[in-house]
Amino acid sequence: MLKKFGFVLSFALVLVFVASSAWAAPIVMRLANVTPSGDPRDVASLKLAELVEKKTNGAAKIEVFSGGTLGDWRVTIEGLKPGIVNIVIESVGTIEPYTKFAAVDPYPYLYRDIEHFKKVWYGETGLALLDKIGSDGGFKLLGAQYRGARYVTSKKKFTSLEELKGLKIRAPQLKMYLTTWELLGAAPTPMAATEIYTGLQQGTVDAQENPLDYNYSNAFYEVCPFLIETRHVFSNDVFIFDLAYFNGLPKEIQDALIEAANEVGAWRTNYSIEQEAEYVKKFQEKGVEVVPIDTAPLRERVKGIIESFPDLKEIVAEIQAVN
Repeated sequence: MLKKFGFVLSFALVLVFVASSAWAAPIVMRLANVTPSGDPRDVASLKLAELVEKKTNGAAKIEVFSGGTLGDWRVTIEGLKPGIVNIVIESVGTIEPYTKFAAVDPYPYLYRDIEHFKKVWYGETGLALLDKIGSDGGFKLLGAQYRGARYVTSKKKFTSLEELKGLKIRAPQLKMYLTTWELLGAAPTPMAATEIYTGLQQGTVDAQENPLDYNYSNAFYEVCPFLIETRHVFSNDVFIFDLAYFNGLPKEIQDALIEAANEVGAWRTNYSIEQEAEYVKKFQEKGVEVVPIDTAPLRERVKGIIESFPDLKEIVAEIQAVN
C-alpha cells in the first residue's frame, strides 16, 4: 500500500511539474511610447513585440502603450527602475540626466551624412557606444534606429545666421540643444512637447525643431508656414531598459531582445530615410514653403560647442573618425 501510494504521489508530482512548465506564464513587458499610434515609433515598437514573441515561442510578450498613455518621456524613463514600465522607445539624448555621455546624441552636425550615421551605429563603434552610454546611466540600450534629421518649422523665414539671430525657438530642455541654438544666435526657450503647438499659436515662440515625422504628426504646418532644412541633428532612437532588469532576464530572452531590436533598428533606419522625402512633400501639399539653407556657416559656428562638453571629446572623436 505504501509503495503504491508513493508511486501515485511521484506520478502526481511529475504531472504537476510538466503542467507548470507547459503553462508557465510568459514574461510580459510594458513598452512606453509618447508618439501617436501609427507613428514610426509605434510601428517599430509593434514590430519588436511581434519578433520577440516569435523568437521566444511566446515565453516573452511586449505590450505596447503609445500616445503617451503611460506618461511623457521623462516620466516613463523614471519609471524604468521601479518597474512601472520595462521598455521605453526614445532618443539616446533623453537619458542625459543620468549620464553625461548621452549628450552626444543631439550633438550638432556630428555626422557627415546619413551613410556616416549608418556606419557608426551599425558597426563596432556604435555597439560599444551603446554599452558605454547605457551602462554609465544604469540602462541597457538596444536597436539604434535613425529617427530622421531635425528640421525647423518656423513662423519666420530665415536662410542665414544673420536672419536666425534672436529667433525665439522652442528647444528640448537639454543642455546640448540650448547651447546649440545660443551659439547660432537664436533665443532658445525650453518648453514641454505638449505645449509646442499652443506656444507657436500664441506667439510664445516663433519656431521649433524636431524630426519631420514628429513635426507633421503634430500638425505644426497649421501654425508655421516655413520648413527650414537645417538638418542640424540626426536623431537616434533606441529601446531603453533598466540595466538590472535586463540582466535579470533569462539569457535566451536577452538574446531574443537583442536580435529583435537590431532587426527593428535596421528596418526603421531605412524606413525613416525613405519617409523623409515623403514628409517634405506632405508639408508642401499643406502649403508650407520648404526653405533650403547653406549649412556650412552653421556647422562652422557650432564647432566650438565641444568646449562646453569636455566629457564628450573622446566619443565625438571616435564617431568622426569612422569612415
